[in-house]
Amino acid sequence: MARVLGIGVGLFVLAFFWALAVIVALLLSRAKGAASYGSFGVIAAVGLLTVILVFIPREPQSPDEDEDAFKIYDYTIVYRTCLLVACALCLIGGFVVYVIGHLPNPYEPNL
Repeated sequence: MARVLGIGVGLFVLAFFWALAVIVALLLSRAKGAASYGSFGVIAAVGLLTVILVFIPREPQSPDEDEDAFKIYDYTIVYRTCLLVACALCLIGGFVVYVIGHLPNPYEPNL
């Protein structure tokens, strides 16, 4: 089975269809008349396609014997997760400080 970054082809197919559906829905939302309601149909169709593709898998869920023979364990996942959480909290904190400190100040150019 072909995988890219450990992700199967089906996820890329779903991402492509959803991206295409969002683009078509945005284009249809700018249309005049009854065509502007077509975006609901596009989103519903892609949602139905997603449900069909998720619940009808093409390959068996049982792992092969070759995959059981060689396993790699990542023991540093806890430390990397803590680092990711700390970076996310710093990013959110910096954004809050920026919003509170800089956005309320009006811009007054010197003429």
